[in-house]
Amino acid sequence: MKIATKILILVSLILVAFVLVAQCAAAGTDLLVDNAWLSVHKAEVTVIDVRERDDYMKGHIPGAINIPVTSLRTKPDGLMVPVPAAEDLLGNKGLSIEKEAVLYGSGREDVFLAFWMLNFLGMKRVHVLDGGIENFQGALSMAEAGLARFVFKAKPKLTDRTDADYVKMVLHKNSVNIIDTRTPAEYQGEDVRALRGGHIPGAANYNFVQNFQGSTTILKSPAELAHIYSKLDPEKETIVYCQTGARASNEFFVLKQLGFKRVSVYMPSWVEWGSRADLPVDNVTYFNFMSILGKLQKLEQQKGE
Repeated sequence: MKIATKILILVSLILVAFVLVAQCAAAGTDLLVDNAWLSVHKAEVTVIDVRERDDYMKGHIPGAINIPVTSLRTKPDGLMVPVPAAEDLLGNKGLSIEKEAVLYGSGREDVFLAFWMLNFLGMKRVHVLDGGIENFQGALSMAEAGLARFVFKAKPKLTDRTDADYVKMVLHKNSVNIIDTRTPAEYQGEDVRALRGGHIPGAANYNFVQNFQGSTTILKSPAELAHIYSKLDPEKETIVYCQTGARASNEFFVLKQLGFKRVSVYMPSWVEWGSRADLPVDNVTYFNFMSILGKLQKLEQQKGE
């Protein structure tokens, strides 16, 4: 490749990254807030701890109410509960779609899944506390907080969610980005977590862990994230998926923060796609039932010893 061509490609990538940063600023980077922002605005917002109740009771941000993200998921598939059930649960917790909320959790997944759920249900002013409880600066409380019951009337954003039939219909369309947020091993079919391993045809692999600073729960800067996603067109429709939707929700958040216009989560993700024989798979591998059978037989032998 000629030097002039390489320079042209490099300049183009820099320009795309610059545009993404500008769009991020225009879109409102306050989707993500820090401790300083929270200390200024705490009296004006509802702080929500999305961890399990036991973790919440061991210590939480003072004044935060507890809505475990697991309470909004079905068992055992981990999908979102039906809208009426979500309305009832969130109304009992004192929320409405008009309230402004700041979410935090622990780890890298649950808080973004909660963000996607509340965003899907129609809450317009939802933020995520960067770094979660691990990065909170201040004394924790063990006093349970609560709000009076309110009416939560959802206005679902149907464009935030998609299903397998739609994904199948838009496969290989140049107008659609499909992003697999799982590990490279899952993407390549080496780590099989459904009946089949592999990935959705045409999907690009962007492991969600690259959105974070090192091993922390703090997201990278908008400029760094814009560089990571500079090869994607933010004007195109973008579909994100993972195993059951949690990691994809982080990607949803990051792309929204960067100003991507149309982002949706394929929530059943690989647990559904990899198990449906009617859906195509690239790098297909198959779950090894014989190895599981062998392990079960070993356990049975050990029980008799």
